[in-house]
Amino acid sequence: MSTLDLLRETMNRIIHVNENEINPDTPFKDIKADSLDWVQIIVGIESTLDIEIDIDKMKEMVTIGDFVNYIDNFNK
Repeated sequence: MSTLDLLRETMNRIIHVNENEINPDTPFKDIKADSLDWVQIIVGIESTLDIEIDIDKMKEMVTIGDFVNYIDNFNK
């Protein structure tokens, strides 16, 4: 499963967003999720991939693609 697919699945489970509406160019601001939703999404990704996401770096990200790239390059 790709990182994008994992993120789509996690977001669908938590905020019931249509997975087809989430693509690398989707801006975070266009996703109807509150801060608690994002915490749950981040924790879900962290526990699935056994990583710890830097919240300060998350604040710099603009799109889903930024988040996917961050995760894909986490241990490089």
